[in-house]
Amino acid sequence: MRILVLLTLSLYSILQCSGLPERSYVPPADGELLVASDLEPLYRSYSALLQNYVSRGNVDYAAMCQDPSLERVMQGFRSVDTQTIQTREQGLAFWINAYNAFTLDVICLGYPVKSINELHGAGGLFTSTALGRTVWKVHTFPIGKKEFTLDEIEHEILRPEFKDYRIHAGIVCASVSCPLLRSEAYVPERIDDQLNDQMKEFMASELRNRIDPETRTIYLSKIFKWFRDDFVDSNTPLLEVLWPYIPDAWKTELVDLETVRKKWKVEYLPYDWSLNGT
Repeated sequence: MRILVLLTLSLYSILQCSGLPERSYVPPADGELLVASDLEPLYRSYSALLQNYVSRGNVDYAAMCQDPSLERVMQGFRSVDTQTIQTREQGLAFWINAYNAFTLDVICLGYPVKSINELHGAGGLFTSTALGRTVWKVHTFPIGKKEFTLDEIEHEILRPEFKDYRIHAGIVCASVSCPLLRSEAYVPERIDDQLNDQMKEFMASELRNRIDPETRTIYLSKIFKWFRDDFVDSNTPLLEVLWPYIPDAWKTELVDLETVRKKWKVEYLPYDWSLNGT
């Protein structure tokens, strides 16, 4: 009986704790909240932070986490009134930026770590996923007068509201196999060009996607497997959607989509959850 009680208490403790400190935060007064049409200064500060510490998608966390400007940028994102988002472009830019900024913040809250998987609330990735206690589900971030998790931003806002598969090349999970973290903020004026560029960068990274002409195998990121339905319907080949973004060197080998369909196979690469740190 004593063992059962101890196990129950231990499990309860795991389920109640994300393992990360919570930020103390007092929401700004209504008149002090930032409106979505006036976020250029915030995005400029965020871009400066990224340019200082991100190179080819790799982050110098040791230095960035000690920089006071990180907290100033995070305070800016916490102060945005999301109810003032009026356009698709404003929404895409803000929510992708927020997702990536809060991911950087959560790493810094737990730093030093070798993987974001060390920050889950029930041990490792698989146990925490089974129990619904991943860091993406349990750690909350205030924005305006509400709190959000990373899962809510991705699965309840970005994916269902915008229905743009390029989101998956824009948001970053702080891991080696993720798309490369962009060294600038997304901005409404250029959001579509930026996302197209992200797709091309992602496809061109041999660490994340590559082809083997000898075996006629196309190795793709597991992102395309996990979120296949975001990219294609049941009647559309995945490579047809990805074709505009793949490197020219691939196209030389693949020739065309009909050749791919007849002669090439697709496999998915193992996902490397190691921290995308320098």
